[in-house]
Amino acid sequence: MPRSAERIPGFDWLRVLALGLVVVFHILVLLGLRDWTKVANVSLGSLGVTLFLGISGALIARDRRPPTDWLLARFTKIYPAYWMATFLAFGAAAVSGYKQVSLVQFGWQLSGLGLYFLEDLINVATWFIGLLVALYLSVFLARMASRPQKPIQLLAIAASVLVLFDCDAGYFAYCLVFYGALLAFMTEWPAKSLLVLAAPCIVLSGLRYEFLSVGLVWILLAVSLSIETLPWVVSWIAKYSYEFYLLHGIFLVGCLRVFRAQNVGYRSMIAMLIGLSVTTLAAMVIQKLSQGIFKR
Repeated sequence: MPRSAERIPGFDWLRVLALGLVVVFHILVLLGLRDWTKVANVSLGSLGVTLFLGISGALIARDRRPPTDWLLARFTKIYPAYWMATFLAFGAAAVSGYKQVSLVQFGWQLSGLGLYFLEDLINVATWFIGLLVALYLSVFLARMASRPQKPIQLLAIAASVLVLFDCDAGYFAYCLVFYGALLAFMTEWPAKSLLVLAAPCIVLSGLRYEFLSVGLVWILLAVSLSIETLPWVVSWIAKYSYEFYLLHGIFLVGCLRVFRAQNVGYRSMIAMLIGLSVTTLAAMVIQKLSQGIFKR
């Protein structure tokens, strides 16, 4: 098992793939092409998020810091950029009237827990943060135990049972891919462990399609470990993937409204290109600012 802090090149490829799936999904939805967003009942956006969570679980297994130090480091990594994106989203919504805003919404969404208490998020993409926080807290508690692997195994089993019996299957499929990747990378042979985990998921996908995306992500994680080369452009995109994810919905929706584009056409294509360009610049700025906050 790779236990060093060295970057895994294959994971950057997967980050770019995950980001591309999520962005394409949102573009298709915004252009009224929701029927194009699924392949074999698997949503492109859902598959992208599943990939992000699989990578996150794998990397956590490589982090040997004490539980409290680790949790603080994770929160200081995700929250500064998230808060800036939230302020931007609420400001844009209030000025444009795109959505109704309130202090209650703002408070819950700023906490990162809006997923669990609000139905209409201002920046829809940030529902992912609530899930991530819940997973981090569960791992923190597991690491406080004398044998952390055992509670994580129980969480993975519970998640798979809930998916099988369709108890909020989409949510718990995300949990399953995270815990499974974490467990696999706690072993000496992560690639082999991932493939062993993926096999029953592919079989169970005949009962619940959510297992298909879980199995596919574990297979992709296993394959990614054999990748050793990393073009600079992939590394560069992966570097800003988190901030881009947080911001892309804000600017895509904003540009569509500015250009008054609703359907596929030259107006919408121009709006999308400008939206993606502005998102890239904003992601770079927000990462720089959030790193400054972290250092202070």
